[in-house]
Amino acid sequence: MSQTKIASLLGVSQPAVKQYLDEDENIYYRRLQNLGLTKEELDDFLEKLTQLLINGEPKQVMQYISVFFLSNLSRLKFCKFHKMMDTEIPTDCDICKGLYKENEEEMIELALYMLQNESVALLIPEVLSNIAFAKSNAKSIEDVIAIPGRITKIRGIPTPASKPMWGGSRHLAKVLLAVIAKYPSIRSVMNIKFDSNVEVVLKLLNYKYKKVGPQDNADDDKISQLISSVFEEGIDAIIHLGGNGVEPNTYVFGRDPLDVVKKVINIGVKYRETFSR
Repeated sequence: MSQTKIASLLGVSQPAVKQYLDEDENIYYRRLQNLGLTKEELDDFLEKLTQLLINGEPKQVMQYISVFFLSNLSRLKFCKFHKMMDTEIPTDCDICKGLYKENEEEMIELALYMLQNESVALLIPEVLSNIAFAKSNAKSIEDVIAIPGRITKIRGIPTPASKPMWGGSRHLAKVLLAVIAKYPSIRSVMNIKFDSNVEVVLKLLNYKYKKVGPQDNADDDKISQLISSVFEEGIDAIIHLGGNGVEPNTYVFGRDPLDVVKKVINIGVKYRETFSR
């Protein structure tokens, strides 16, 4: 990407971008690590932020930055650094815990902006895609937000048919609720197509996955039960091989919709690089 393009995305001048790029990035990493963030957390943040910069508006970019830092502040990630700067802070201070309240609707909207990637369009199945995000301690379909009408592609770009809605996908909600019953931290899922090339890409990316099925004429309950029966710690995706009346699909899982979409984009980009020549 050119410095001019980066300047346009960031809303700064091209010389300013050159100055940023001339600096040793490890200096910035060290400063943020001193706050209490890990290298892995920073890399994940930057990858998602870059995708939003490319696809989204400045408002969505600022929303994500705010969510990231406020959520880490609420998890007391910066306390050690703060107490080093100010020795008068009580050792048992946890006042920042209440600074951030998760907003599931905001998170899934940000994920949809990230999803506007041509490579992802290659992964949308005949039944179309959807993405779902469950509330913490979700118990019912109405506790899971998704896209009524699903996600299609328009002019080669993944496009939601409507605004996210609670109870917007009975199918993904049942899949997610079945998994959450065993693994409460896995709160988001997106379905994409399955073919042999998708499986090759999962292997190339070192994503952990399992395959289930086929199941003929399986309903939502049967599919969700089968998926949850093989789910285990560290799983990135479950491939359901379909069956009579059921299209094969790949279910990509994560902690939240931004986590899921990052994985889906990685799959789409690698799929395009490897098979769309």
